[in-house]
Amino acid sequence: MDEGKVAAIRDWPTPTTVKELQRFLIFANFYRRFIRNYSSIANPLTSLLRNKPKSLPWTSSAEEAFNTLKEAFTTAPLLVHPDSDRPFIVEVDASTTGVGAVLSQQQGNPSRLHPCAFFSRKLNLAEVNYDIGNRELLAVKLALKEWRHWLEGARHPFLVLTDHKNLEYL
Repeated sequence: MDEGKVAAIRDWPTPTTVKELQRFLIFANFYRRFIRNYSSIANPLTSLLRNKPKSLPWTSSAEEAFNTLKEAFTTAPLLVHPDSDRPFIVEVDASTTGVGAVLSQQQGNPSRLHPCAFFSRKLNLAEVNYDIGNRELLAVKLALKEWRHWLEGARHPFLVLTDHKNLEYL
């Protein structure tokens, strides 16, 4: 990565106004596909903008989220190009604030899982009320929709991994 660009992100000042936070989130949102669990990390920041505040009530959780995102931007993830000749693995997870997924494939020697893409999304007001099983199932649905173009064209069936026991029987 270009060291000048990395330094610009690393030295990004803490937002003091609503407009500055919006600018940072617009920048961050553009690169969300390269950051694992982006929506969960950014949740404290996006929550500050709810109800269109006039001033910015900065909190310690917002500061932690801001620094975590800056760190994620300055450390490049190692994504591999999807290979339709290898089986895909879709790992999903859900929390009380968002859902996320990783599309992976086994590559290299010895064969290890490598991420091809990340997906995350903040839950809307209705989805927050879902029980954990339905949130996990929502994560599966959204991940399959996001990566449909890769999964449908693959030569092998794909595997979905979840940490929710009840979904194992679907």
